[in-house]
Parts: sequence; C-alpha cells; structure tokens
Amino acid sequence: MIRFQHKNVGGHLLIALLIFFTLGCSLISRLSSQNSDNALITRTPLPTFTLTPLLQEPIAILPTPTETAAPQPVAEQQEQPANPPEPPPIEPQPEPTSTETPEPPPPEAPPAPPPPAPTEPPPPPPPAEPAVGASGIIGKIDFRDGRNTYASGEKVFVRMELSTESGAGQKPFGILGLNTSTGAFQTSWSNGTINGTFTHEDGVAFNAPGIHKIWLSICYSSESVCQGSDGDWERFEPGLDVIIQ
Repeated sequence: MIRFQHKNVGGHLLIALLIFFTLGCSLISRLSSQNSDNALITRTPLPTFTLTPLLQEPIAILPTPTETAAPQPVAEQQEQPANPPEPPPIEPQPEPTSTETPEPPPPEAPPAPPPPAPTEPPPPPPPAEPAVGASGIIGKIDFRDGRNTYASGEKVFVRMELSTESGAGQKPFGILGLNTSTGAFQTSWSNGTINGTFTHEDGVAFNAPGIHKIWLSICYSSESVCQGSDGDWERFEPGLDVIIQ
C-alpha cells in the first residue's frame, strides 16, 4: 500500500483531473463521429494508466526551537551573624602640643567693694527756745519724723505750735504758714484764733539739693490785708535747717 505524504495531495488531484478531462474529450469525439458519418460504433479500449509511485524522500522535521529563559545567577546569601560584632573602642588621641608659648590670661579685676551699709542720718539738733514775739505770741516748730535729711522733691513735715505768753487769752490771725529760704510760702491755716495754745502739722518740699531753711510765719491782720503789703507779719526764729540730698 502506497502512503502519500500530505504534501503530494495536490499532485494527485491534478492527475485525476487530467484523466477525467481526457475521458470527456474522447467521449465527445466519439459522439460527434457517430452523428456525422453514421459509422459503426467501435469500442476503443481506454488507455490504462499505471500509477507510478513517486519517490518519497524522507523529510526530517526539525524541532521548533523553544526560547528558554537563561537561568539567572542566584545570589549567594551571606549568612548574617546572629549578634554583629561590636566596633572596637576608639582610643583617645593625644592633643597636639603647640610649641607657641600661650599668652598669660589678663589679670582679673579686683572685686568691687560692697556698697556701704545705709546709715541713718543723725537726729536734728533740738530747736532753740523761742522768744516771745512783739505781739505776745510764742511760736516754735520741729521735725515731725525726727530727721532733718530728705531727698529732692520729698516733703518735709513739721509740727507747729503757737501759744500766748501767759497761756491764756485769744489772739486772732489771718494767715499761718511756712516760709522757706528759697522764697516759697506754704499756707497752712487761714482766719484762725490762738486760744491759749494752737497746734498744727504741715509740710513743704525742696527740689534743689543743699541746706535750706524753714520758718514759722504768721500774719495777725485779716486774710485780705495779709495778701497785700500792709499785713502785720511776724517770723519766728531761729527756724529749722533742712539737708536735701
């Protein structure tokens, strides 16, 4: 039995078509010959064809190359130690020695002396005994706070006392106040009466440092007259010395 390869099927079909075509042409030729010549039908033997087997050559079918991925190199995993070794301790390096002679440090300033302890000013001297004035009134003043040293602008308070010579009787006055060596006057009382003894407190301030003076002054005229040039004024000596720092 002849086996045909699948590649020779087309050739076999072509041969079969040639056979059928030859048979068809022969049949047509015979029919036309009978009709024209009315000749006897002569059977012509059909040619026989012998199928010659084609030389079959073995065809080697090469395998289809299959692309295979090249094996990737497997990185070797380095085993990590369970406890990594501690780095060696860093030894301290000696400081480089300089050949230059260091400059001596500047001498330290001597400590400042402590501030002097505040000292209380000495008490003022006792006031002199006042003399009886021309109007028969005795007037005197002294420091209320027991000191005669004050700061600039600080008010100096004094106590005033006026009395009659006999300690009895009355003496009216228009203005009673404090007169200073700077020319200022502080009105302490107006339109009053000395009834035996009269006391009062008042103060005055100095803005310039130095030693100043305070006197007790009184005007026996009416207040309106005391403000003019005809007032009956009297100033009691010796007054008080005030130190302003």
